[in-house]
Amino acid sequence: MPRQVALSEMTAGETGTVAAIHGGRGIHQRLQSLGIRPGVQVTKVTGSFAAGPIVVGHGQTQTALGRGICHKVLVDIP
Repeated sequence: MPRQVALSEMTAGETGTVAAIHGGRGIHQRLQSLGIRPGVQVTKVTGSFAAGPIVVGHGQTQTALGRGICHKVLVDIP
């Protein structure tokens, strides 16, 4: 059974499927334009423990996201 965690809580190299995005229209539109939406498989590439952006890979793309946005993206981990 998959567990659901925030994108910011994943470890580097871990892969999962976006389950939900908790936020307003702006966050949904921003992530949609980057290709991150429910059902998309994402991999956390890098992210330091305390500060700085988190790099997320999806498809052939890598995107740096702020920690605030990553806290609002829930991911199913198998």
